[in-house]
Amino acid sequence: MIATATMTTFLMPALLSTPAPIMAFTSPSALSRSTNTIRHTTNNINDAATRRNTLPSLHAIKEATFGMGCFWEPAESLLKQPGVLATTVGYTGAPPNKPPPSYDTVCFGNDYVEAVRVVYDDTILDYTTLLDKFFEVQKPGLSRQYASIVFVTDNNEEEEVNKWKTAAIKTKVKRQSDNLPYELVEIEPTCSFYRAEEYHQRYWEKQRLRAGLAVLLVAGASGAYDDFGGGVIGNFELGGLAFDTICNAVFLVGAGWMILERLVVRDVRELKSGDMILEL
Repeated sequence: MIATATMTTFLMPALLSTPAPIMAFTSPSALSRSTNTIRHTTNNINDAATRRNTLPSLHAIKEATFGMGCFWEPAESLLKQPGVLATTVGYTGAPPNKPPPSYDTVCFGNDYVEAVRVVYDDTILDYTTLLDKFFEVQKPGLSRQYASIVFVTDNNEEEEVNKWKTAAIKTKVKRQSDNLPYELVEIEPTCSFYRAEEYHQRYWEKQRLRAGLAVLLVAGASGAYDDFGGGVIGNFELGGLAFDTICNAVFLVGAGWMILERLVVRDVRELKSGDMILEL
């Protein structure tokens, strides 16, 4: 973008200062193309400036990582909070010598924690408020996999979390919905974070869509649409196959794909600090 802006800076004086005799020998089509090029370049620069102005300043975009129990619902709940730009679910909390995890090894191991990494705009949602939201929506369990943990990146963050936790314990505050105590929250240093398999990302959003489609397909297979539209749908055939047969086939293929996805998909990858910000 800097190179384009520089080119425009040099082109404009050159065109404006071109002597009249030379301009007289320039064809109208060439002049039109030059003018359009300059206008297009200028518009691109203005559009880019507009996009930059609508995004939060880079220094205001932060990351935070939390162990919140089963990560499906908390990730979705945090994403709805004003100021949260993105969430992803993954695995973290293991010692440095541990191999990269999978969902199976996390479920049957004692090292990795199901975690949610959050990207947020610090000008809208400050860190202390984010901690409150974390505590409010988490679903911790008794095992290491579902532990309640705030993963801190530096001493300042650790001090802020300790201050937040100590103040809550001192005033004997508990979560209103179930009296969950703040003493349950652990504090650990940030370590390697592995983005979980794709089928875990936005899990409930996908499940709601699949459930809706499944209901429609089961209804079609049972003949619920036979009288709809004067029997047009119920009597529909494709390649000699009846409508209810097609619905059954689609439903079974979809169910089979979900099972296969869990057995085969192993797209776990490590996310370095700042990777999610770069992907926005």
